[in-house]
Amino acid sequence: MKVLMIDVGGTNVKMMASGHEGFRRFPSGRTLTAAKMVEGVLAETKDWEYEVVSLGFPGLVRDGKIARDPLNLSGGWMKYDFEKGFGRPVRIINDAAMQALANYDSGRLLFLGLGTSVGAALIADDAVIPLEIGIIPLSKSEVFMDRLSKKALDSHGKRRWQKAVNRAVLLLKDIFWPDHFQLGGGNTKHLDPIPEGCTAGNNQDAFRGAVRLWPGADMLAISQTTTLRIVRNGEAEGSEQAGAGQSSGMVPGGVLGPPGTARVWDGD
Repeated sequence: MKVLMIDVGGTNVKMMASGHEGFRRFPSGRTLTAAKMVEGVLAETKDWEYEVVSLGFPGLVRDGKIARDPLNLSGGWMKYDFEKGFGRPVRIINDAAMQALANYDSGRLLFLGLGTSVGAALIADDAVIPLEIGIIPLSKSEVFMDRLSKKALDSHGKRRWQKAVNRAVLLLKDIFWPDHFQLGGGNTKHLDPIPEGCTAGNNQDAFRGAVRLWPGADMLAISQTTTLRIVRNGEAEGSEQAGAGQSSGMVPGGVLGPPGTARVWDGD
């Protein structure tokens, strides 16, 4: 089975698919509705073959459905029928959670995404927990979103932005005590050096996370209301049926074979 991955960002919508080299993108921004996003994806991928869709969404997801319209885009996301729009089974996941899922092995992993805005997700002992960290205070007068966003990088400069990232990393380490601290997002490339104890994302991160939403992958992440639960190969047989009961936006598409060769983008 072939998977199309869509990662909706505040600056671009990015796409990759099983068996296809490279990635494609088109601009997003504050005028992008759900319908326009689907129209753009279908236009950009009309020569790609895929059977299921994994949608990384920059906001709240509950029971496999979008729970709130995104802050950096236009409206119309909560009630949109993505399966009807794509004509295929669709599974929706918070975009930071998809990146975290891609990098997870075991124990406790924390992902911090540095893009148009700031996102995060924690995976602890196979429980995937998206986090809303934008309004956590980073100083007496500013929160994470004020200091770590693309706007902050552009207006404050690289040196001050890096200092804020280092400070945020130390704070998050004290709160979550991760075994693995993963950084990702389009602005990670501006970090020099990478904060101590962190790892920067590699070229196949996001797509691996998209594949892990479907049966047949080495890990299967199943929606559990506000979180996702990971099952391993040895447990997956009994869990595939459980995944089959998920509501619209989390409909199974059968067994997934190994993903094809893929490359990923270098920015949001």
